[in-house]
Amino acid sequence: MSSFKQSIFWVAFYLAVVFILAQFDYADSPIIDFAKYFYFMVMVAVPATIFFPLTTKTSVFVPIVIWGSIYLVMLQILDRTVSAPNSTFPIILLEFILVIVGVWLGFQLAVGISHAESLMDAMALSAYPNRTKSIEGASQKIKIEITRSRRYHRPLGFLLLQVNLTEHVKGGQVFFNVQRDLSNRFSFARTGQIIDEHIRQTDMVFRDQNNRFVILCPETNYQNSQALAQRISEAVQQETGLGVSWGSATFPDDALNFDDLMDVAVSRIALQRETAEEKQGIAET
Repeated sequence: MSSFKQSIFWVAFYLAVVFILAQFDYADSPIIDFAKYFYFMVMVAVPATIFFPLTTKTSVFVPIVIWGSIYLVMLQILDRTVSAPNSTFPIILLEFILVIVGVWLGFQLAVGISHAESLMDAMALSAYPNRTKSIEGASQKIKIEITRSRRYHRPLGFLLLQVNLTEHVKGGQVFFNVQRDLSNRFSFARTGQIIDEHIRQTDMVFRDQNNRFVILCPETNYQNSQALAQRISEAVQQETGLGVSWGSATFPDDALNFDDLMDVAVSRIALQRETAEEKQGIAET
């Protein structure tokens, strides 16, 4: 059994044991007299550790310290005489240990999920290679490009493209979710490749946490950036069948920093969609 499968098994087994103990406790015949908030903590701490995005970017000791501290705070401020009148120090210690074990198991599963996602991204990138980078680590490059445009009084085109994915995969819910995730990753990789084919070597393309593509085009005014966005949109539609919503802005005409350029582009995407919906409504009537 792979480590990923083992992590899934142990988290499921752990939650099943806690659930069974909770059922006995609810029936007034507890095997061990745990406090009611202990079960609540487990049902919050384990899923939060698994699905919180930043979990795998830290050491396992960080979530352990956080949730262990929360348990100790709850131990101090909540009255156990109501929820666990027969509890003793060994039971309290066992609760604490079980919380820590649950968080540790959740962390191992989160790491496994992160590795699986990285593998799927690598597969998509190998199928459709492109030079799209994550925007998270590109703040310095973006700052340098904006500074260069400001210093030499040259325009800088800013494009924001959002792929409109369709849910066309059929099957059971779990299988459907896996298929959809794979399909989306390959769609994004293919879109990145198409963008790569239509931009210059001096242009930069990034992908943000919302899977939107951000393109910076030095020496490009608003009209040329609009034309580029239109060409990319038509190419993506032709090659993948997916629609693309896009908005453009230009430094320094529309904004003087990256965040403001993003805001202008987002607002223009929203305006573009409103216009399209109005035209569709008129056509239907």
